[in-house]
Amino acid sequence: MNLFTKNFILLVLGQVFSLFGNFILKLALSMYILELSGSAAIFAGIVSIATIPTILISPLGGILADRINRKYIMIALDNLTGISVLGVAIFLSEQNALIVISMLLLLLSLLGAFETPTVQACIPSMLTGDNITKGNAVINQVASLSYLLAPMLGGILYSMFSLKPLMYASTICFFVTAFLECFITLKIAYFLLHKRKFCLKF
Repeated sequence: MNLFTKNFILLVLGQVFSLFGNFILKLALSMYILELSGSAAIFAGIVSIATIPTILISPLGGILADRINRKYIMIALDNLTGISVLGVAIFLSEQNALIVISMLLLLLSLLGAFETPTVQACIPSMLTGDNITKGNAVINQVASLSYLLAPMLGGILYSMFSLKPLMYASTICFFVTAFLECFITLKIAYFLLHKRKFCLKF
């Protein structure tokens, strides 16, 4: 069976837009905090606190992915991320920047804690056999490239365009990801179908 099926290509493209948009945005937000506050301690504290939801809630993301349609979870998460970033970009000012950006970073970390395990759980629903391992490797490579390239790209773009244009660009990335995910078709696991039929008998 071909690895790069329509579903898997859509998933990979969605991850490219989502991860690059996410990492570029987080870098731009962090640089803005440092620039605005002029304090390395405030910068480090906010960035550190923003990672807590990812650490604590990631296990719950895996549980949610096993209980709810993964496609709908991904679409909802990316749309919610896009709406949140757009809202912050519209109402952001120097007076509320530290509080609003801190809350946005926490929200991005929280949503990411649910999205990452959901994306990984989608692969067995798209691929079979050895392609599952290969599919996981491709998704991990996309994530690794995002970790490597997005911060450099984000630093360049931030110096050229400042924060708000990057926030609007990231918003587009999240909405494009959600749009691509609308066309993904996932197979329903056999045990879920069996469980549903069992419940219907009672």
